[in-house]
Order: sequence, then C-alpha cells, then structure tokens
Amino acid sequence: MKVGWIGLGQIGVPMALRILQSGHDLKAFVRKPAEGEDVRAAGAIACGSGAEAAIDVDILGVCLFDDHQIHQALILDGALAAMRADSVVMVHTTGDPELFGRLSAHAPAGVRLLDVAFSGDRDAVLAGRIAVMAGGEAQALAAARPVLESYASRILHVGALGDGRRAKLLNNLLFAAQMSLAAEVRIQADHWGLDPDLTVQAVMTSSGASYAMSRFQGGAAALERIKPYLDKDVAMACAALGDDHRLPLTLAAAGAWG
Repeated sequence: MKVGWIGLGQIGVPMALRILQSGHDLKAFVRKPAEGEDVRAAGAIACGSGAEAAIDVDILGVCLFDDHQIHQALILDGALAAMRADSVVMVHTTGDPELFGRLSAHAPAGVRLLDVAFSGDRDAVLAGRIAVMAGGEAQALAAARPVLESYASRILHVGALGDGRRAKLLNNLLFAAQMSLAAEVRIQADHWGLDPDLTVQAVMTSSGASYAMSRFQGGAAALERIKPYLDKDVAMACAALGDDHRLPLTLAAAGAWG
C-alpha cells in the first residue's frame, strides 16, 4: 500500500519503520533533517510538508502530540485537502473525541476518517504488539488494517468516530490513578526505611503487581518521563466527561495529575 505519514516523534518513527519493514511504500513529512534520518535510511521518501505526504496515498497516518498540532497539519497546512477520494486518514493522537466532527467538515468527498487510539510504548511498537482501539466505519478500518497490523497485534473496533479516543481516555484515567499509587509505594517504602527499588521488586512478584508498578523498576524517574502525557490525557478526559467528571476514577486521577 502507499502510505503517507505525519509525525516522526518517539512513537511515530518506530511506527513508520514497521510500516516500511512490512513492505509498504512510505513518504513522510520531515520537519527537520535530523528528525527523519532513520526513516529515510529505511527507504521512506522525505516530504517538505504534510500536504505533500498526503498526495496520492491510500492511507495517511497522523501521530502528533495533541489536537492543536493535528488541526495545524491536516487543516491549516492542507494535508486533508490534498487527500484523494477513497483514501483513509487515521489519527493516532489521544485527545478530544469531538475532533472528528470538525475534521469531517473539512474532508474532501470520499475521504474517510479513522480514530485509532492505541496503548503501548516505543518498545511495543518496535515489537509489533501495541493495542489499537479503533473508532469509525468498518470499511475504513478494513482498508487501514494492513498498515495497522505492521505494528499492532490487537485491533479492536470499539464504535464510531471518537469512540476509540473515549476508550483510550478511560484506559489512561485508570493508568494515571495506578501510577499515582505506584509512586506512593516508593515514597512510603523510603519513609519506613526500606529500599524503594527492592520494595518495587517485592511488589512485582506479589499480588500488587501491575504494569504501572513495573514502570518504577528502573527508579522513580519513570514518573517524570510520563508526566506530560498523563497531565494532558487526564485533563482531556475530565473535559470530555463533563458532568460525569465526579466519578471516583476521575477524581482519583485528577487529584494526582490535575
């Protein structure tokens, strides 16, 4: 398949590499020369704009930090307008579930949108085992599936456009609450005179083990690395929930990260 790509960050680069390794043709928007070195070396065509990357492709993948960057790339910079009919734009970014209504208003006739939130880190992408929560038309997902399968081992169709993001935001609320509790384990261990690293090891071989706890096996720095993403996602989830933001899970996550 012919794939265009916007977003060569920590996750976008390994996704692009997996797409190339799976035999698809890829052209990617490279903002800075150093940004796309690995992808170009693997065979991607470098483009000077998102619109150029979107021309004459079957699938356009977007993996940016937030909705502001998506609006800039797809609407203001013209990538969405450059898409041909029967192509699919798949958006990986976690954000406002209502974004797709705004994007739909700017999409040319025949261009289909796909909400493909995901769970997994860089290592999981490189191993081809992230989980995807997809929202949108079944036909659009079927068209994008060969590309998604380059780096995802689980692809779950959870509903309409925006529902992938809703599922991901709920996942991230739970993860944020768990990360807060895991951080407190290290703090309390130190308060009691225990070795925090050994305490984490003990928990990870016991009933309190969790993915959040595992992130602290390398030390407390795990929290600082992930904090900007959790701050963004918890705030977005609270905004999306609206009057339902008083739910215990939301309060627990917002109390730690809000």
